[in-house]
Amino acid sequence: MSSNALELLREHDPARSLPALDEYARRAHADGILSRPSGRAPIAARRRGRRVFQAAALVAAALAFGVGVAWAAGVLSPLTLFENNAEQDGNPPGGVWDQSVQPGSVHQVTSAAIPKVGDVAFWYGRTKEGGWCGALQLPGGEWLGTGSGSLDAGGTVPGCYPTRAAINSAAKTPVLVINGLDYQEDDVDARPLGGAFWRIRFGVVDAPSAVEVVDRASGAEVTVHEGLFELAVSDPDPTARTPFHLVALDASGAVVADDCPSCRP
Repeated sequence: MSSNALELLREHDPARSLPALDEYARRAHADGILSRPSGRAPIAARRRGRRVFQAAALVAAALAFGVGVAWAAGVLSPLTLFENNAEQDGNPPGGVWDQSVQPGSVHQVTSAAIPKVGDVAFWYGRTKEGGWCGALQLPGGEWLGTGSGSLDAGGTVPGCYPTRAAINSAAKTPVLVINGLDYQEDDVDARPLGGAFWRIRFGVVDAPSAVEVVDRASGAEVTVHEGLFELAVSDPDPTARTPFHLVALDASGAVVADDCPSCRP
């Protein structure tokens, strides 16, 4: 059995109730955005060129309709995605989920190669409140966890999250286990392409000496970059519970973080 920390985190995630757009709605919204004229073309075209302006105008129009539509169009940049943090929706200012990204911290950390799909990029940023921002992007530009496309099999809504320690501090009683790993999960369904169903866990390793994260249940392993990791594991039966057991190792192979200390090695 694996740790239930991720399930508990999702239970307290205020964005879990956001409705996902179906394929028809996604295309309809995208077509509507693309068909809208913009009055800012002359200035933008002179400064940055027509192609750059068209992308900027598309993002602006999408944001006018809401973040959900922008997801559907697949046009949000990582910074814009985090600045329009869906995890913050419906929460009072100053609450634990009120996380604001530090723009200069946003960058791609690494990527996970998914057969039949390509590289799924992990974008990361820090928040002013001490939390972190994360999102996984498919090769075509779509963001996982938004319900936009047949490959998106669900998972955590992209945005900015408080640390597990902060969530515990804001609760009357602790709800999460602090174990040196703070992560989210998004899923990719490549079966329509002749591939497999994949679960991708990504996030922070709170152990400076960690160099590798290993899933002892599957044997999958990945290098830690900047204290962050992205680990993809194929799941032959998505309808059953996936037996993850994540651990972080230092250069000597010693365990420095363990998501399920009571699990068998």
